[in-house]
Amino acid sequence: MKKILLAGTAIVGAAVLASPAQADLKIDLGGHFRGYAVFNDQDETNTAATTDHSLRNFEFKRDMEVHFTGETTTDSGLTVGVHAELDLGNESLNDGRVATTPLPPTPGTFGASSTFNDASNLDEAYIYFSGGWGRVNFGSEDGAAYLLQVAAPSADSNVDGMRVYVQALNADVWDDGAANNSILGTNGLDFNVRLGYDNAFFRDTDRLTYLTPKWNGFQAGASYAPQAGQGVVDGAFAGASLDDNTLDFEDLWEVAARWDGEFEGFGISAGLGYSTASGVDEATAGVGFFGSDDLSAWDAGLNVSFNDFSVGVAYLNADTGVQEAAGAGNSAEIETWTIGAAWDNGPYHLGATWYNTDIGNNVYGLNLAGTRDVEIDRYTVGGGYTYGPGMTFRGSVAFGNVDSSTAAANDTDFLQVGIGTDVNF
Repeated sequence: MKKILLAGTAIVGAAVLASPAQADLKIDLGGHFRGYAVFNDQDETNTAATTDHSLRNFEFKRDMEVHFTGETTTDSGLTVGVHAELDLGNESLNDGRVATTPLPPTPGTFGASSTFNDASNLDEAYIYFSGGWGRVNFGSEDGAAYLLQVAAPSADSNVDGMRVYVQALNADVWDDGAANNSILGTNGLDFNVRLGYDNAFFRDTDRLTYLTPKWNGFQAGASYAPQAGQGVVDGAFAGASLDDNTLDFEDLWEVAARWDGEFEGFGISAGLGYSTASGVDEATAGVGFFGSDDLSAWDAGLNVSFNDFSVGVAYLNADTGVQEAAGAGNSAEIETWTIGAAWDNGPYHLGATWYNTDIGNNVYGLNLAGTRDVEIDRYTVGGGYTYGPGMTFRGSVAFGNVDSSTAAANDTDFLQVGIGTDVNF
């Protein structure tokens, strides 16, 4: 009889575990589609016809995501929600070639190439809890430094915003004027430079974030991740991750604060953020390699609006986690300024920005242009028209210069004209 009772108990327990109670979450479907026609004119020399390739002057650019969000509030007042984002057939961050070595995590300014040029993949997936005490995010989501970062006004936020989604500028021609895959760093990475300024290193990382409630317009937050990357459970039997692995970072911390308010009729937003990650030791990664030193970055932003006008400035400084060789002068630092102004009246938007970034020649261990640092100036003007809720037509002109610090460098002038639509659903 005892054996029968034990067996019955085990069966009931298994049934309970196999059929857990379901949370009362109503799943909402959302997302966005960005589609542009882009004209590009960039200086090229193409002196070695057998190996060089010309850049395309006209392309269609597209970015699409689908978002799944579910939320409920318990009887005790606790709000519980889940959120996931799926990229649908988006282009990789390079020009179509693939990398043959491991990739570093996607940073705010640079984007390494992907092994798929038109793949669908999970972007963010996290759970959140909120109440009068604030909010906690757990899972793959941007950290506090980005979530509270203040952006400057933009001409078209997809082109000259904090995160850039539409860009024709190709870094491969900077050293010799040719699109011939000649800029490969110490890590052997094919890459392109994205002219953004988000403080969001290691975006695809499982982390824990706490955001305070807003008090008189003030909000603060902090994030922590034990390691860079996503600790995806594989059938509940995944082993512990490798520690001190090449191209690895651990103990990712972020802190940030922001204030939004009004003073004498002016709307003001101001913010500060800091992020850091510990790299593997030098003996493991090697001098000059990504991950051979600690990574750190800080940002500041100020935005002021009055009536239909707004002006703002944003700053980002990052040391990208590369131990410099003694006496080599291989800088791994990025310093970026953005100044913007905009006019918004009903469905109409006009804006202009100046963007300046100084890029050390060994940022992320890429050995960017031999022994040269690079400075980029970009000027953008444009506007948009809202033709329905969440739907805008946009157009912009971006032009500028890539300037290296030696006479032997190949300075590059560039022009980008784009027109498209942005639909949020």
